[in-house]
Amino acid sequence: MKRALLLALMAATVSTAAAERPLRDPFARPAPPPPPPAPTPEPVAPPPLQLRALILNGAHSVANIDGDIVGAGERARDYTVLRIDAQGVLVTRAGKQQLLTMNEKDKQ
Repeated sequence: MKRALLLALMAATVSTAAAERPLRDPFARPAPPPPPPAPTPEPVAPPPLQLRALILNGAHSVANIDGDIVGAGERARDYTVLRIDAQGVLVTRAGKQQLLTMNEKDKQ
């Protein structure tokens, strides 16, 4: 009697496990691999600043940078103006400094 009960219990367990497993089509092709991720665009550097004019007046000196009139401590695009003097305009961006001058040969 115990043996028959044990066999019935085992048969029920096997049939339940088989019923829970989904059937698979043996002729189905495997799913194609997912496409590779799209490449991320590289950051584009902003165009260089162009110094158009200087008005030197000591602490009140101003510069025309790309059409914006700025003084020392102000911002032109994402650059900060550090100083304006007879040599040109010293600007900084992301920890790097750049001297903008009016000389045509420096623009090349």
